[in-house]
Amino acid sequence: MHKSTLFAALFTALALSISSLNANADALGFFIGGGAWDHDASGTFGTTGDDILDVEADLNYGSEQDAYVWAAFEHFVPLIPNIRVEAATLEHTGNATNVDFNGQPLLSGNSSLSLDTTDAILYYRLLDNWVNFDFGLNIRTIDGKFNIADQPVSISESIPMLYLSAQFELPLSGFSVGGDVNVIDYDGSKIQEVRLRAMYEMGIIGFEAGLKTTSIEFDNVDSITADMEFQGLMLGAFLHF
Repeated sequence: MHKSTLFAALFTALALSISSLNANADALGFFIGGGAWDHDASGTFGTTGDDILDVEADLNYGSEQDAYVWAAFEHFVPLIPNIRVEAATLEHTGNATNVDFNGQPLLSGNSSLSLDTTDAILYYRLLDNWVNFDFGLNIRTIDGKFNIADQPVSISESIPMLYLSAQFELPLSGFSVGGDVNVIDYDGSKIQEVRLRAMYEMGIIGFEAGLKTTSIEFDNVDSITADMEFQGLMLGAFLHF
């Protein structure tokens, strides 16, 4: 799907949904939080014309732990979207032997992957009771670097993604369960991120734990072809004012 087509679809759906919004949603709310994600890597990547490398067998990527931080502002004005901003890091290191990369044959040495993402999410709350359902648009900025034996290849993209989130509250307990999805599929490339989690709030303090999966498919984006997945447990805390 082309970016222009995705934009049109998103804004058409938003326009159709606004009429169903509840103008008397909950009072103002501000959230700030962060946590850690313990993830394993699987899949392949490579540069145009070179080997397609298995990140486990060829690059020896294992389990890594990275951080994320986020903030959100919610309000009761129906035509103005809520906003969530999130930043996360994703890094893996290993070593490679006799691989082709970035136009260089038979490289051996340290290998590393770094993907930093920043999300700016504008969303509407279509349901707001014991079931919360959010729908919106995420503008994700991706800054990445793939490096083998001091041969770096970089990628920098800003892309629109569909954002969906649902949360089911267990009455009078402080507990809730749910998840969110960020996804885009365009020009043979796809990025999808899914989080399933449980949350507990006690006063202004909250905790979250769950499973996060990030899937990345690049079809010759900045000379990179990739089909990778990063999955693992996440654990965090937040404040709700």
